[in-house]
Amino acid sequence: MFPRLSFVRMARALLSSPIGMASEEVGHTLRGVYVLLVDDNPRHRDVLREILQYCGAWVREAVSAQEAVSLLRETTPTALVVAVRPPAAPAWMLVRSVRSMRPEHGGKMPIIGVGPAELAVQARAEGFDAYLSEPIEAWNLCRTVSELTE
Repeated sequence: MFPRLSFVRMARALLSSPIGMASEEVGHTLRGVYVLLVDDNPRHRDVLREILQYCGAWVREAVSAQEAVSLLRETTPTALVVAVRPPAAPAWMLVRSVRSMRPEHGGKMPIIGVGPAELAVQARAEGFDAYLSEPIEAWNLCRTVSELTE
C-alpha cells in the first residue's frame, strides 16, 4: 500500500522540480501580483495557492463568490483566479459582479477560471479572460496570470 500524500505535499513535490522552466524564472514570474483566489474546496485551494505563491504572487483566499465580492469592496487585486464547479452559477455571478464594477475598482481585472473542460466555452462567454481545464499544469497557471497582468 502506498502512503497517501496531501495535495499540498504533492504540489510542493511538483514545484520542486521545474516543468519546462528554470525554477529561478518561475519564482519571479508573478512578483508584485496580488491574486484573489476563490475556491470552496480547501485541498484544491491549497494547491492553487502553493503554485501561485511559488511563482511569486501574493495570494488572498475566499471560499465563496459572496466572500470574494465582500473582499473586493475592501481591496482591488491584480487578478482573480476562480475555481469553476458545476453548478457554475456562483462563478458566473462572481464574474458578472466584477464586470459591473467601475474599471478603477477592478471591473477590468483579469479573471482566470480553473475547472472541468466542459465548462470552458461557457466560462469564456460569461466573461472569463482565460480558462484552464483541469488537470492544470502548474506553470501554465503562472504563465496565464502573468500574461494577463502585464
